[in-house]
Amino acid sequence: MKILIICCVLFLFSCSDKIKEQPINPQIQIVSVTTSPFKSSKRGLFAVNKNTIWCSGQGGEIGLTTDNETWINSKDSLFTNLDFRDIHAFSADKAIIMSSGNGCELYKTVDGAKSWKLVYENNDSLVFFDGMDFWDDQNGIAFSDPINKQLFIINTTDGGDSWKELAPINLPNVLLGEAGFAASGTGIVCVGDSTVYIGTGGGNVSRVFISHNRGLNWTVVETPMLKGEASGIYSMVFMDKLNGVVVGGNYLDSTNTNGNCAITADGGLTWQLPQTSPKGYQSCVADNGNGVLVATGRNGVDVSYDKGNNWEHISDDAYYSCVLNVNSGWLIGRSGKLAKILID
Repeated sequence: MKILIICCVLFLFSCSDKIKEQPINPQIQIVSVTTSPFKSSKRGLFAVNKNTIWCSGQGGEIGLTTDNETWINSKDSLFTNLDFRDIHAFSADKAIIMSSGNGCELYKTVDGAKSWKLVYENNDSLVFFDGMDFWDDQNGIAFSDPINKQLFIINTTDGGDSWKELAPINLPNVLLGEAGFAASGTGIVCVGDSTVYIGTGGGNVSRVFISHNRGLNWTVVETPMLKGEASGIYSMVFMDKLNGVVVGGNYLDSTNTNGNCAITADGGLTWQLPQTSPKGYQSCVADNGNGVLVATGRNGVDVSYDKGNNWEHISDDAYYSCVLNVNSGWLIGRSGKLAKILID
C-alpha cells in the first residue's frame, strides 16, 4: 500500500512539472493608428531597434520614429513619382531607400531624412528591383527581375555609398515567367555574415536561390509554394541559420490558402508545407527573435509560435508589411494605414 501511495505522489509531481514546463504563448494585440501621418501606400518597413523604425513608399513620403510611438513624415517633392518599396536603415540618421518600377534609383541619407544622395541609378526599362538586404553596416545586396534569363543582382561594400552589378560565377537561369515580387522588399534575406536567400515565383515551380559567399556562387532549390502567374514566394525570414519561413501565394486569388507558406529546418535545402496555413495570400513575414512570427497580407494578420508550422488568424485588417522587435512591432499598408503590434 505504501509503495502504491509513493508511486501516485511521484506521478502527480511528474505531471505537475510537465504542466509547468508547457510554454504559454504571449498575447498579441494590434492597435490601429487612427491619425496616421501618411497619405500614400507604404511597403518599405525596417526596424533598427525597438525604438527606431523607418518606412517608405509612394508620394515622396519617408517615415521615421525614434521612440516607437510618434512618426515623422519627411516628405520630399523629389520623390513624388517614385515608389520606394524597400528601405534599409542603420540608425536614426542613416538609411537607404530603393525604388521599384521600370528602372531603379537608390538614395541614402545620413542626416535622418533631411537630405538624400543618389547612390545608384539604372534606367533600363527591363529592370524592376524587388528588394535589398545587408549582412552588416557595409556589405549589402539587392536584386531585380531577370535580364537575359538571369536575376539582375547588385552589391555594395561601402555601406550603400556605391553599388555595382554583381557577376556571379554560376547563377542558375530563371524559368519561363520566373521573377521576384516587390511586395514588401523582403523577398531577399541575408543570414549570418555571407549567406543570402532570394525567393521567386511566376514559373512552373516556386524556388529559392541560395548563396553562401555573398552572391558569388549560387544554387537553387524547389519549394511546394503555389506556382504559376502571380504565384510564389513574396516574403521570407530566417530565425537562425537553419530555420526559415517563406510566405506568399497568389495576389490575384488572395483567399487561396494552398501553397501560401513553407518552412525549412535545414538552411533552405528542403521546404515543407506547414500543418496549418495563414489565411490566404501573404505579402510579408517577420519574427521577433523570441519565438513569435507574424505574417500579413490582403486577408489580415496571422501569428505562429512554432517556427511557422501552425498559424492562428488574429485580425482581418489588411496590411502590406510588418516588422517585429521582442515586445512590439508595426504594420503598414494602403493609403498610409498604420498599426502597432504589442506582444505581452
